[in-house]
Amino acid sequence: MKSRVGSAAIGEATENPKEIAPIVKEGYLWKRGEFIRNWRERYYILRADGTFSGYKSREESLIKGDIQNDFKLQEDVTIIQQEKPKPNTFIVQGVILRGGPVDRMYYTDTPEDRALWVTAIQGVVEATATGDWKSCLKQVEDKEMRMYDISLLYSRDKNKEPLPPDLQVRPLQLSDFDRGFLELISQESNVGNISKPEFTSQFHAMKSSSDNYYVTVMEDTSSNRVIATATLVTELKFNHSCPKGGWIKDIIIDREQTEQQQLKNILLNSMKHLGEKIGCHQIETISISHDRHDGDV
Repeated sequence: MKSRVGSAAIGEATENPKEIAPIVKEGYLWKRGEFIRNWRERYYILRADGTFSGYKSREESLIKGDIQNDFKLQEDVTIIQQEKPKPNTFIVQGVILRGGPVDRMYYTDTPEDRALWVTAIQGVVEATATGDWKSCLKQVEDKEMRMYDISLLYSRDKNKEPLPPDLQVRPLQLSDFDRGFLELISQESNVGNISKPEFTSQFHAMKSSSDNYYVTVMEDTSSNRVIATATLVTELKFNHSCPKGGWIKDIIIDREQTEQQQLKNILLNSMKHLGEKIGCHQIETISISHDRHDGDV
């Protein structure tokens, strides 16, 4: 392990120093180069012991490929948020690289994602001083628990098809129980009387099934209600040209919405991009009404 300044890593305070610390947050960030001042997209994994590792892609992180950015957080780290040179920029000051403190600049595609990254980093920084992993993880989860990382939905060209005002496409959140998610899906199927603890239990079961379920919703922020949803389910195949496939299913648009086809197209395009970003080589749509293939997206 590379040396670093500040207090001991959180993992050193546990009974098993070699234990791999749990992931606090992961997802894509745009990082600015230090010498060539360009922006590169990297997939970062932040662990509770302060390890902050950047990979070329999510796929590289899954196979434990080459680490492009091998940083370590420590208790003296500070975070500055600003809107230049890019919107949703934040600077991590004092992160450890090869034993010494450095500053690194990042930006996210949405202000919501920046807020989640800042909360996660601040939680880990505070935990380095106390050695309290559980409090660190709880602080991040209390902010907002999502089915998957929101940065997987966006890319630099996402504004080619802007959303109508007051609408946003994002992962399903635990708090969507109170935003009418179950009422929405009950328009197409009999879901029964699901309690909040039951919803929470099923949410965590689907979230913990890594790389399988990507439940996505469209929210009307003016009414704080979920008005559409779709789910991307992935599967691995014994196929050299198509080792991973995706199925877009459970597509539901609130019946009270006037622009049904427009909202459906926006949601399907978002799901297609999501599938491509997580490595699906084939993506198909399943109609909820007739349980048949609608064809490739």
